Amino acid sequence: MKKFYNIEGMIRNGFKLSRDYETLDFSFTKFNDAAAESLAKARSIKQLKRLTISGKNLTAITAKAFSSSETLGNLESLKLYKNKIGDEGIKYFAETEKLPNLKSLRLSWNEIGPKGAKYLAESTSLGQLTTLVLSENKIGDEGIKYLTEAKSLTSLESLDLRKNSVTDKGAKALSKSQNFPKLQMIDLTGNDLTKDGFDALAELKIFNLIRARLSEDGTKLDLSNLRLSDIECKCIAECEELRNLTHLYLELNQITEQGVKLLAGSTFLQNLSLLSMDRNRMGDSGFIHIINSENFRNLQVLMVENNGITDTGIEALCESENLANLLRLYIEENNYTEEGFELLGEAEHLMQLEYPEFDREEEIEEEEEEEEEFEDVEDIEEIDEEEDLGETEYESQ
Repeated sequence: MKKFYNIEGMIRNGFKLSRDYETLDFSFTKFNDAAAESLAKARSIKQLKRLTISGKNLTAITAKAFSSSETLGNLESLKLYKNKIGDEGIKYFAETEKLPNLKSLRLSWNEIGPKGAKYLAESTSLGQLTTLVLSENKIGDEGIKYLTEAKSLTSLESLDLRKNSVTDKGAKALSKSQNFPKLQMIDLTGNDLTKDGFDALAELKIFNLIRARLSEDGTKLDLSNLRLSDIECKCIAECEELRNLTHLYLELNQITEQGVKLLAGSTFLQNLSLLSMDRNRMGDSGFIHIINSENFRNLQVLMVENNGITDTGIEALCESENLANLLRLYIEENNYTEEGFELLGEAEHLMQLEYPEFDREEEIEEEEEEEEEFEDVEDIEEIDEEEDLGETEYESQ
């Protein structure tokens, strides 16, 4: 391999373009394996954290050079899109101990197959990786199977496997793996997946979300504003780790009556005292599932703002005594009428409500005042009758 003589000049120009000494992008200049070998030996890149070289037909030679470099120890992100790194190159990255800070490895369009996935799975030096991009390769279900057995990818948060000839079989295998506790972003679009495959991936993500967001004492869980749907509700309802949960926040999602029905039927949610479902799509049917749930009898705070609830839902709440412990009900921005809202203040088993506030005491006082006024009127009439009687006696004399 010929030595690449101008690497220091390219590095200086690269740092000028990036305007810092931590980022280099050689995607828009002439670059080959020889340049990569020279770059890996350059002393001026010791502070480098982000390196991008795309579309240069780089091979396993480049992977070997970077993986054995003594000056790339601070590298955090390596992007080598549209090259020819292949399975052999993946092996160098998987086995190296020279890249201890590498958190993002992006190798789309690099002719990587199941064997490359196996090298990654067997690696003991990639425990710091949070992002792995292998889209537009040839991983397939076989490669997915290897990845599910990975023991050192426990820090992985994002996995991109678009267009890799993966089927539902691979997706389901991935969803059952317990080796990716932090994985939240899984992209398998462009593969041969049906709804079953995508649902399986959704289950993996929600279980990981639960573990990541559940408070240490297991009493509070915030899953708001995550675009969760009914399939995620199924996972929440079936999660045994939520036995001690008292506060569940699910506002700003896409949950319908079906998802609410699943939650309402969960025996693992019997200790809930607060449930926030603001800004979902439950409607009256979903609201009624909450009202009639035997598992939600301990609810003290219920938030269901902006859910399409009408007088029908309010009437159901007034008729059921399941939520007799309810202290606060946030039901604004729904479709009920003023008459429907007033029904809440009249329901005997909802008299303990602190919110919404109703003018019950004033009404009682007004009734008492009316009774007193009525009694005064009777007294006056009695006096008039006595006066009339006196006049009659006088006249008779």
